[in-house]
Amino acid sequence: MTDLSLSSLRDLLRERPQGLTFADLPETVLEDLALGWSGGRATAKVAAELAARIDGIPADGRDREIAGRALLTLLARRGAPIQTDWEADSVRLLGNPQADSGDPEAVQTYTRREAEYASLDDLPSEISLDEYTADLAGAFAAARENPDPPPPPDAVAANHRLALLHTGLPAGLRAWFHGRYGAERGDAVAWRFVLIGRAIAHHRMGMLETGVLRGLGDADPKIPERLVTALLAQDLGSLARSAILDPVL
Repeated sequence: MTDLSLSSLRDLLRERPQGLTFADLPETVLEDLALGWSGGRATAKVAAELAARIDGIPADGRDREIAGRALLTLLARRGAPIQTDWEADSVRLLGNPQADSGDPEAVQTYTRREAEYASLDDLPSEISLDEYTADLAGAFAAARENPDPPPPPDAVAANHRLALLHTGLPAGLRAWFHGRYGAERGDAVAWRFVLIGRAIAHHRMGMLETGVLRGLGDADPKIPERLVTALLAQDLGSLARSAILDPVL
């Protein structure tokens, strides 16, 4: 969790201890609660412990409620066709230990997303470093095209809506990967390609900020090959966990 998000959450909890709902949270805080990590732990765990110190409701298991409700709120705010039993403005972050019954809908959402991550891991999406390098030469240009006929619907996106935040890929990019790897593997490989690109962008920003990457004059610092190799070795679900969000450039 970024220091800014954590500070914002703390301030909101102090300002509105009895009335703060998920609908009141900024999108950056929702992203961190749903997907982020802080000090090697899920951000939702940090938030659960913070909330427990205020209202006395145990933190154990509460992180899944927070992460699941943050995900539902984030998707609804982005216009995803999400139907929920409880709207975000009726679900509070803090409760009453004697009366609080928890948030089973959020837990179910969290559990479904975990199952989707595992399902993504099982998809045949592995490619080599040479294949990834070759893909860089044509995939981005293809993404700007409108193929005729368009590729069939993306079953990967349709079956993993929570893990992939109800997002999709350009038809031209998908058609290009179908041509390269076949219809059966094309979409899974296309998602791997896009998620690796986002992961590299995230890592690159961090390495530039810390000075790990240092350019020479106007030269663009190169991404270490071992980083790309490590990302290629990750399962698709692991990439979705860490790289589904677009990097802020």
